Amino acid sequence: MSDFLPHPFWNFSLELYAGEGVAEACLDLQERRGCDVNILLFCCWLGASGRPTLTAERLRAILKASDAWQAEVVKRLREVRRLLKDRPWPEALPETVDAVRRRVADAELAAEHAEQLKLASLHAPPADRGRPVEKRLRAAVGNLGVYAVCLGVVPDERDRKAVATLMAATFPELTPAEIARTVAGER
Repeated sequence: MSDFLPHPFWNFSLELYAGEGVAEACLDLQERRGCDVNILLFCCWLGASGRPTLTAERLRAILKASDAWQAEVVKRLREVRRLLKDRPWPEALPETVDAVRRRVADAELAAEHAEQLKLASLHAPPADRGRPVEKRLRAAVGNLGVYAVCLGVVPDERDRKAVATLMAATFPELTPAEIARTVAGER
């Protein structure tokens, strides 16, 4: 969308989210584990760009700052969009309901963009693209592990599969075996 302020995190997120299986993996983690998709993408972006792994304390501060926006704005827009999509509205013309749903979806996307800009303003130490890809992968996986700790989630096999999908799209130059070893916590 042309009226969005450009930002490397936003650009990264759009590209990553379009990757094979990424949207499904993010939405699965959102539905099953209560993850904020923007935080998942943020964890990936920080690692991919060579930034150090987040501490739990730092991530908790970031979550505290973004949780109100997510709860009061993004989730409410998502609920309205789903309501317009899933519930029959016999009193209204279907094309008008669809038009309203599209506008709400646009507002939801704009709210997600605003959250991403806020996240990047809260924590964006200098990038180090020269950092070896294996270390960047470990940082991204580590960030997602810290997020799981902050959520009180003990990752299961389905979570590891979702994380592997995110990592495969984030680091396409690595083999599935390299990614699987890192996600499993092997060196």
